[in-house]
Amino acid sequence: MTPEIISQLRTRMQSQPRTLTELYRAAVAVGSPWSEDQVALLLACLPDVEESDGAYVAATGEEDDPVTKALLQIVGGTPVPAAALVRRMPRGVVVTPAALCQIARNHQDLELVGPNRIRRKT
Repeated sequence: MTPEIISQLRTRMQSQPRTLTELYRAAVAVGSPWSEDQVALLLACLPDVEESDGAYVAATGEEDDPVTKALLQIVGGTPVPAAALVRRMPRGVVVTPAALCQIARNHQDLELVGPNRIRRKT
């Protein structure tokens, strides 16, 4: 399961509640080799996803994303390699350097410097 596929699944869940079968089929349609049980386990592990009566919903907005919150707390004006930021994440926050770079590309207060360094915009 790639970060891009997970992002697409989140977008689907933000627009309206989705069943596990719908999300599984959407993941397979874009190239995920995961089984339906594996997708269910992934959804259970995502902190911004809630399940109620068989429907999954993702919270909207970056303010609900614990990774974005943590990144904003630890990054300053000096560019820091994304791999170093992964090591500085609070306990329980699991993320890859590539995912941090994607957040920096899309966040209004962050910028990506070079191929993999992140800093706050000045």
